[in-house]
Amino acid sequence: MKNIFYLMLFVFLFSMTANAEMKLSIATDDWPPYEYMEGSPGNEYITGFSTEVILAVLKKMNVGINGKIIQYPWARGEKMVIDGHVDMLYTASTNENRAKITHYPSESIMESSWSFFIRKEDSAKLKYNSFDDLKGKKIGVVRAYTYTPELWAFMKAEKNFDEVVGDEQNVKKLMAKRIDFVAMDFGNGLSLIKKMGLSDKIVVLKKPIKSTSLYAIFSQKTVEKDFVEKFSAELKAYKSTKEYKSIFNKYFGN
Repeated sequence: MKNIFYLMLFVFLFSMTANAEMKLSIATDDWPPYEYMEGSPGNEYITGFSTEVILAVLKKMNVGINGKIIQYPWARGEKMVIDGHVDMLYTASTNENRAKITHYPSESIMESSWSFFIRKEDSAKLKYNSFDDLKGKKIGVVRAYTYTPELWAFMKAEKNFDEVVGDEQNVKKLMAKRIDFVAMDFGNGLSLIKKMGLSDKIVVLKKPIKSTSLYAIFSQKTVEKDFVEKFSAELKAYKSTKEYKSIFNKYFGN
């Protein structure tokens, strides 16, 4: 009986130690309000809605971070998680091709939508009810962002898109009248134009391009599927808490 007790104690302590020592290397981009840099020079850190939620879930799982969360342009971060140079990347929308070469949790961080933003002065002449409304117009997009396969197919056929590495560049180009539409995540777009002091000059069109789920994704080369499933379960439970709702209200105000 004593031997069984010590064996069970050993297994318990080993399990606790293993979990305490587990750390993930994590990458993200600059995509407020989901993830962005704050802090004084030399003491910068990544914060934002997705960041706060992910850190809370990992803490509940007793999983740490290897070093600190590193910020990269999205295309580079995506390649790094695919190649196994980082364990986790966020915030990612649904993508069938990406889902074949990374682990997507079954639970999303939140639901959002892709939408078109235009100059307020063009509200009377620009609309979006179908892709026909976009013909002959220049659309600003970010390299490696998903949007939808249908939108990409349309833009490539029409040759009416301009790619950059970040949404802020597209907003600046919109104000300079170099493009007519900017495709952005709804929450990110509103946050960005507010930060840039352009809320009275840029508006979002009512019809969304597509509703979408937002995820943290994991490298298939470094993270076991079993861990991703545990993360999903913990995230799902966390989303029903007052703490999650408080974080949501902090960034989205409803």
